[in-house]
Formats: sequence, structure tokens, C-alpha cells
Amino acid sequence: MQIWALWLIVLRMENISQIPNSILTPGALLNRKQIAKFIGVSERTISNMVRQRRIPVIKFGRSVRFDPVRVRKALDKFEIQEL
Repeated sequence: MQIWALWLIVLRMENISQIPNSILTPGALLNRKQIAKFIGVSERTISNMVRQRRIPVIKFGRSVRFDPVRVRKALDKFEIQEL
């Protein structure tokens, strides 16, 4: 995945006020479909980001879950600051 694609994800996440509070509560874990909607990308992009170890994942057997707060922090590393 290109850096510019990650930058677009971070820009989409700027509207965090539109996310329901139930998702952002501490300890809330999301599945692949929910985190894709939270970030604003496809499930395939989420799979690619997990494979490339760009976002943290919690595994329960074959099931994977995501902590939205930790995912947000991981993606902040790819944010491009304005000049």
C-alpha cells in the first residue's frame, strides 16, 4: 500500500465525531467489517494492512479483532503534516 493511500485513510478518520460512542468505548473490539467501516476502506485493504503489520490485530483462534483506539494510533504514524 502506498503512503498516499494511508494518508487518505487518516483524512477520512478526521470525522471521528460521526463514530458512535459504543464503538469508541475502552475495550470495545471490532471485527474486520466494522473496522473497515470505521476507517472508511474496504475489508481487503484491512487484510492487506494486517498482513503488512501496519495496524495492530488481536487474534482469538481464527477470529481477528481490532481495537479502534490502537488502530487510530498506528495510522497516525502515516499522517502527513501540512507545510
